[in-house]
Amino acid sequence: MKRVYLVMAICVAICLVVSGCGMKKIPANFPSKLVQFSVKLTHKDSPVTGAAVSLVADGLSYSVIAYTDSSGVAQFETSINTFSKPGVPPATYKAIITHSPKAPSELSNEQLGKMTMEEVNANRAKVEAEIAAMPKIVPDDWGNIESTPIKITIPESGGNKTIEITDPKTFQ
Repeated sequence: MKRVYLVMAICVAICLVVSGCGMKKIPANFPSKLVQFSVKLTHKDSPVTGAAVSLVADGLSYSVIAYTDSSGVAQFETSINTFSKPGVPPATYKAIITHSPKAPSELSNEQLGKMTMEEVNANRAKVEAEIAAMPKIVPDDWGNIESTPIKITIPESGGNKTIEITDPKTFQ
């Protein structure tokens, strides 16, 4: 009898795999062509880690976003709601770049969970003061769609681009 249940379980599993159960359906308005494209963000020849880079164009029904890794490189992913795929549609975009530095006193959620509310609030105030005292690497106007000076054209072949953060008035 146990063997019958085992055979039935295997058949059900095979049917689910073949029918695509659990696979996310590609949204109808998802871009048909994606290419690999990355941006390397540097400041004074050093990589900028933890920066968010969003690509925006008029009339998009999808979002394109990436975060820089420890080498300053952002690999883009295109998303609609909860569906996403690596790559970006070839087009010309405005780039929105934001960066929130990590303060030396920032604690993990696990560490914060062991503290009283007063200790958590004191730590938060200390972290906010440390961040306020840090130099801003990414200019404020780069984080706004209206004022960002950065335009990126993604070619049909994909590729990469390096952006050296300098005085925002001289960036082209």
